[in-house]
Amino acid sequence: MRILYVTWHWPGAPAYGAQQRTIQIGRLLQKVGEVSLVVVNVDADGERWRANTEKTFDIARVVNVRPVSSSGLINRLRHEFDPRYLPPTGVDSRDRDAVLASFQEYDIAWLHQLRSADLLRIYRWPRSVMDVDDIHSRLYDSQAQIAISGVRTLLDRRMSLIWRRRERKLSERFTVLTVSSEEDRKYLGLPKTRVLPNGFERLHSVERHVPPEQPILGFIGTFRWMPNVEGTKWFCSEVWPSIRRRVPGVRLRLVGEGTEVARDLGEAVEGLGRVADVGPEIATWVAMVVPIRVGGGTRIKVLEGFARKCPVVATTLGAFGYGLEDGRELFVADEPDLFASRCVELLQSPQRAQAMADRGHRRFLESWTWESYAPIVQAAVEEALNSTNG
Repeated sequence: MRILYVTWHWPGAPAYGAQQRTIQIGRLLQKVGEVSLVVVNVDADGERWRANTEKTFDIARVVNVRPVSSSGLINRLRHEFDPRYLPPTGVDSRDRDAVLASFQEYDIAWLHQLRSADLLRIYRWPRSVMDVDDIHSRLYDSQAQIAISGVRTLLDRRMSLIWRRRERKLSERFTVLTVSSEEDRKYLGLPKTRVLPNGFERLHSVERHVPPEQPILGFIGTFRWMPNVEGTKWFCSEVWPSIRRRVPGVRLRLVGEGTEVARDLGEAVEGLGRVADVGPEIATWVAMVVPIRVGGGTRIKVLEGFARKCPVVATTLGAFGYGLEDGRELFVADEPDLFASRCVELLQSPQRAQAMADRGHRRFLESWTWESYAPIVQAAVEEALNSTNG
């Protein structure tokens, strides 16, 4: 079987949530057939990840996206009212035509995220699986719920409605859909939708926890993604001062691309930037915080904490989609005072923290290793083929 795999995330880039889903699903597709990759490159420096990507995948084409204006009354009106409208993207027509022509050479196309299809300005994808792991209408709806002004709330509600209309058309664009949680499947309410959860690699060994002289809380996530920035700023302004008052020696360490800029977020906050091997770093954390308040899918951060036996404190949205029980596999808190209290509880109760980490690890091994999802990927591919052939 020949599979055309289309994504706007470079699989060979340094690890972050969407990149991890891209590379792991690609590896599972390689167990089904021969995979050729199309990268819709939105990053001006994206080619620097090409050599590393080619270690895992055959690259059929890199489609570069140039900046282009989509202003004008007609474009604005179509964006507002036409759910089938695909705005100009700056993709060369020859690249678009080449991708269209390649449909005949492959048995199916698997696309990661709607942006991959929209940037190519291809509406209908025959024999296809669209992986909708980030639902835009839910993202804008979550932004509206924390907006600090009435105008911002209205703008976000408007964008949520625009995307909701577009999402209702997904079944006419793609043969099969995959989403990252049962909640998302019910929310879309579309036929031929399968749940392909986020996951994490089963680690052959987990770094032994080595408590430092001063206790550490940690956060992991790229600062190129707005929800990570917003959540971290909220945590540092609304939660962190309370934790510092109750546990004066505690430190907060932020890991991920761009986190170096976070040094000004408060006392005892350290931005480490990108770390090649995060295992030894996370092994020093008393707990991982996932203070995410904006998003449209599920967070891999929680699973990384479980996989590395690190206790987790998350918001409801940070833990969304996994069916987790507050106080069992992790703590869930949305109010600043409660979030702070949960962190302090883990800082002051190492035995409880360890027991929670052990339960989270066991649940991870039972439910969320990437290798266990091979049957789901196989079934989605077969359904796309059978639906077309039927």
